[in-house]
Amino acid sequence: MKKLSLLLILFFLVQSFCLFAKDDKKKSSLTADRTVEIGLLNFNINFANSFITINDILQDVIIIDLDKLAEGFKLNLGVNVTPLFFNFNSKQGWGFGFSTNVEAVGILNLSGNMLNINEAVKDNSDISGAIFSSFTVKTYFDAQKCKIKFNPSLFCALAYITPPKNMPSSVVYTLDYTDGTVMSVDYAVRVYTVYSFEDKSFSNNTVPGFDFSLGFEYPVAKEIGLTDKIPLLDFDLGFDLINIPFFPSTMMEYKQIKGKIGKDTPIKLINKDDDDGSLFSPDEKDIGRKQVKIYRPFKMLLHADWRPFGGTKFLTVTPQIGFCYNTLYYQPYSFEGGLSACLSFGGLFKIKAELNYIDRMYITGAGIAVNVKACEIDIGADLRSQNISQVWKGTGFGINFGFKFGW
Repeated sequence: MKKLSLLLILFFLVQSFCLFAKDDKKKSSLTADRTVEIGLLNFNINFANSFITINDILQDVIIIDLDKLAEGFKLNLGVNVTPLFFNFNSKQGWGFGFSTNVEAVGILNLSGNMLNINEAVKDNSDISGAIFSSFTVKTYFDAQKCKIKFNPSLFCALAYITPPKNMPSSVVYTLDYTDGTVMSVDYAVRVYTVYSFEDKSFSNNTVPGFDFSLGFEYPVAKEIGLTDKIPLLDFDLGFDLINIPFFPSTMMEYKQIKGKIGKDTPIKLINKDDDDGSLFSPDEKDIGRKQVKIYRPFKMLLHADWRPFGGTKFLTVTPQIGFCYNTLYYQPYSFEGGLSACLSFGGLFKIKAELNYIDRMYITGAGIAVNVKACEIDIGADLRSQNISQVWKGTGFGINFGFKFGW
C-alpha cells in the first residue's frame, strides 16, 4: 500500500511537471497575469520568545528552567495589515499601483547577565516598539532588460517607545567588584503617541515622514548566454533597497517612566553615617515635550531567482542575503538571509516553503496560493524563534493571509 501511494505521488508530480512546466507566454486565460489587481485585508501576525515553548504550556505542571535565562529573555511581537492595495500591469514593461499599510512591532530583549546577576559593566537591554501607518505608490518599468521598481512612501508614526537620548538603551545593568561592590540597574522608557497625555485627547502630535524603496531585477543567465549552454542554470539577480530615509516622521509629546535600582558607588552594608541606605529609588513619572525623529527600518537585500527546470517557473529557488538597520535596537545592525522555494503548477496552484533569518528571528514556514484569474487566496504559517535551536520547539509562530482579485 505504501509503495502504491508513493507511485501515485510520483506520477502526480511528473504529470504536473509535464502539464505546467512550460513557457509562461503559453498560460491559459484562467491563470494569466491580471491587468488590474485589488487586494483587501491582507495581514500577518507573529509572535516569538526565547524562553517558553508550547510543550511547557501544555504540561499539567508547568516547569520553568531558569538556566535558560543565562542566554537572556527575548520577546518579539508583530502585526502587519494592508487594508487595501491596487496594481495595474500594462503587460508592456511598465505598471503602477498603491497600497495602504499599518504595522506594529514590540521588542523586549533582556540581558542574560542581568537576569542571572553576573558581573558586567553597562550591559544593555532593549524595551522598544513602534506603530506606523503608510501610503505607498508603487511603480515599475523596464530599462532594456533590467526591471526597475521605485516605491515612494509617506509614513506616519502613531506610537513610539524608546529610551531618552541620555541613555544608550532602556535598561543599563552594572555589577562590578573592582573597587568594592557596585550594582545598579538604570531604566527609562519614553512612550510617544498621537494621544496627548497632557490634554487627555488626540492631537496633532505627529508629523509624517517620507522614504522610498528601490529595486532592480536582471536576467543575468540569459543575457550572458549561460542558459542556452546549461539550461539548469537559469537565474535572475535582484537587488533591493527598502525604506531609504529621506526625512523622518516626528513626534513631540511623551510620557516617561524612569528609575534606578542600586547605586553607582560601592555598596556599604554597615554605615551608621549613611542616612540613605536604600538601594531602591522611587519611579519618576513625568509628561514632557521633546521632538523625536523616527525612521522605519532600512534593509539592503541581494537575491537570486533560480529556475532549474529549463527556465520554467515550475520550481523557483530564491536565496537571499543582506542586512538591516533598525534604530529600535541598542545594536541597530543585523544580518538577514535565507532560502525559499516555490512550486508553481501553471500559476493555478502554488506551494511555498522558506527557511530565513529575518528581523532577528529564524523562520521556517510554508504557504499555499490558489489563483483562478478572477481572484487569488494566499495562506501561510510559520514557526519562529530568536534561537535557531528552538525554532521547531514552538517558541513562536506566524500566520499570514492574503486575498486579491482582478481581471
